[in-house]
Amino acid sequence: MLCTGNAHAADGNTSAEQRARLAIPLEFRHSDFVWTTAEGDLNGDGVPDLALLLTRHKGEGQREERLLVLTGRADGSYQVLSVSGEFCHPSKFYNLDIKNNSLFVQAVYYADAARFSGFTLQFRYNAKTEDLEHIGEQQDDEDYSSNSYYRVSLNYLTNAAIHSRRVGKKYKEVRGRLTDAPGVLPLNGFVCEGYGMTSSTVYLDESFKVHKKGGTPP
Repeated sequence: MLCTGNAHAADGNTSAEQRARLAIPLEFRHSDFVWTTAEGDLNGDGVPDLALLLTRHKGEGQREERLLVLTGRADGSYQVLSVSGEFCHPSKFYNLDIKNNSLFVQAVYYADAARFSGFTLQFRYNAKTEDLEHIGEQQDDEDYSSNSYYRVSLNYLTNAAIHSRRVGKKYKEVRGRLTDAPGVLPLNGFVCEGYGMTSSTVYLDESFKVHKKGGTPP
């Protein structure tokens, strides 16, 4: 786990964790918990970058969350690429993964031996804006006991929506268009709290019936 305490001067013997710590903005160096981290190349320069989810308690019951992305340099140091606004506050936990130059942030709201519920946000680097952008997301609700799931996949680059449902061996998928998409949003300042799934022109109900309408039922 990455410590976010006091910074130390960097030298040839400075560890990767210490170098990352030096790059964290001062207001976040005293964050009291690091949910998770992920390492990988986000900007395509061949040098590993670092993503962290930081938490800081402000007072009784108050908690700040930020997604912080640091770009790696050839000399082993880091610099800040992007810092989100208030993040998702899942009731369970986060997972981070970097693959194919994209950052995937999974927020888990329910997880046990019988059921899983959560969503995954996808961010990808844009060289023109020099920031990560929110280009897609996926919501998953699975019931292991009945071997069933409902999934919604959204692509903000194409405004496409895919709804899929499975119960046992029965499976159906329907494609629609986003009706009130927020567009491609930058990670810097991205506020996740209260962020909901975008409405689409179709909905697939529990009986596998397709509804074509302007919005997805709650």
